[in-house]
Amino acid sequence: MRISLILLAFTLSVSAADTPLPLTLQSRSPSGKAALVKEQWLPSRTAIIVCDMWDLHHCKNAVTREGEMAPRFNEVLEKARKDGVLIIHAPSSCMNPYEGTPARERAKSAPAAARLPDKIGEWCKQIPAEELAVYPLDQTDGGEDDDPAEHAVWAKELEAKGLNPKAPWTKQIDTLRIDQQKDAISDSGVEIWNLLESRDIDNVILMGVHLNMCVSGRPFGLRQMAKNGKHVVLMRDMTDTMYNPARWPFVSHVRGTELFIQHVEKLICPTITSDQLIGGQPFAFSAATAGKKRLQIILLGDSTTEASIPKKLASDEPQIEDTLRIFLASNPDLPPTDVYNEGVSGEYIRRLLDTRYDKAVKTKPQADCIFIRYGLNDQAKVKDFKTQFPKDFKELLARLRQDHPKAMLIPMTAIPYALNNLHEDINALIKQVAAEEKLTLFDIAPRYLAELKKNPDGLNYRRYSLSKIPENLRAFATPYIQPGADPQVVVLDNRLDGVFGHLPGWSSDRHPSLAGYNIIADETAKWLAPVIRKALARKN
Repeated sequence: MRISLILLAFTLSVSAADTPLPLTLQSRSPSGKAALVKEQWLPSRTAIIVCDMWDLHHCKNAVTREGEMAPRFNEVLEKARKDGVLIIHAPSSCMNPYEGTPARERAKSAPAAARLPDKIGEWCKQIPAEELAVYPLDQTDGGEDDDPAEHAVWAKELEAKGLNPKAPWTKQIDTLRIDQQKDAISDSGVEIWNLLESRDIDNVILMGVHLNMCVSGRPFGLRQMAKNGKHVVLMRDMTDTMYNPARWPFVSHVRGTELFIQHVEKLICPTITSDQLIGGQPFAFSAATAGKKRLQIILLGDSTTEASIPKKLASDEPQIEDTLRIFLASNPDLPPTDVYNEGVSGEYIRRLLDTRYDKAVKTKPQADCIFIRYGLNDQAKVKDFKTQFPKDFKELLARLRQDHPKAMLIPMTAIPYALNNLHEDINALIKQVAAEEKLTLFDIAPRYLAELKKNPDGLNYRRYSLSKIPENLRAFATPYIQPGADPQVVVLDNRLDGVFGHLPGWSSDRHPSLAGYNIIADETAKWLAPVIRKALARKN
């Protein structure tokens, strides 16, 4: 009886130690749409690799961010270790302090794997899935985002300590506890692979810094694990990037990290978050690490603002909000900007106010500028348009003044769809509202019309019902069909005009293509730049 109880207790303890980890893996389609999959991972078949969480770095901001993240990072490691997950500490180029320790010897003594992937000991800068993708960040400057003066002081501090200011790391940050009885330490792709194989570990979680460099590219990084058959994920809230917001695509550091995470989710591997292991909320860096204050711009409008089709068909290319931000960044005297596109296809002011305003607009960061471009759907949806549209517009302005009191509110005219469809009646009401509310109007219509005159069908994409295309020509349409109850042939440019241009209404969809949105963004930047300069001059 006593032996049976002992065996039962042992069995229960073993099963408890290998209780599956419930994880929700996030990946993305080529268009960027997120997809979630729930999985159960056995701790005994799982490892966490801690990538390059060094004690020091040549970028002071990187050190600050790492220090902020490290306490929660350690909580994750402690919980995972307790659950039975193998923790592998991989502070690259810093093995000397750990030589002779049990954790270091554990990695070195792992038996050679029967299957050792080719080039597992080398960096991997790209896998085939990434070859045709647009790389999301310009990191050619090394991603340094320190203020130059502060960086110079930091470099001198490192030199005064006898360290190389370009590579000052000596060990892993002390905040992360190393359990010498359970953990392993290595920066070798071969050693880590041997360790994983010797323990039948198929599931790997990568955590650490920096995502766009070491975490993705090291011999033990995401790319090597993914291409060689490990079921690897990134813990996306326990990482950071080396990205300088003064470089393309000119977004904040936090947004730059988000963009690279999305790149990983599309092309390399899924991601998870720390709360799935330790509860609470996913980690987020504080405002103290946010860097320079950025001008906050919100775009409100309908489908001619949202750009849903270009985003679907050319998701890797800059969209209107990106192009506006990049145009503004080309003016070195202007502050950096964040542009939030809150346009929605089919939307009109009344629907915005009655449905999603509180969630989509009220909760946005306090805006400096809000561009408002409605009217097309209002005219089609609102009864007594001439009376009700100005009322709805003024109600929206009142809400915006309440929720974004420091913002400059900028009514915009509707773009002309064609030379014979200028929307002059809509724009007359918009101009009336702007005058009555004493707001500066941004009249985009003249510039857009001028471009239309140069090429009447050059600014709109083509969207045409497949059912209207003759059977003998449908083979040309096959690569461009968007499925649905009424399948549509959709292209962003004129590439099929030579085949279908003779069909009635082939160019009748007047929504802007990327060419059209680039015109809108360019004119918006030209209009806004002097406005920003005047505002800055008043402050100074």
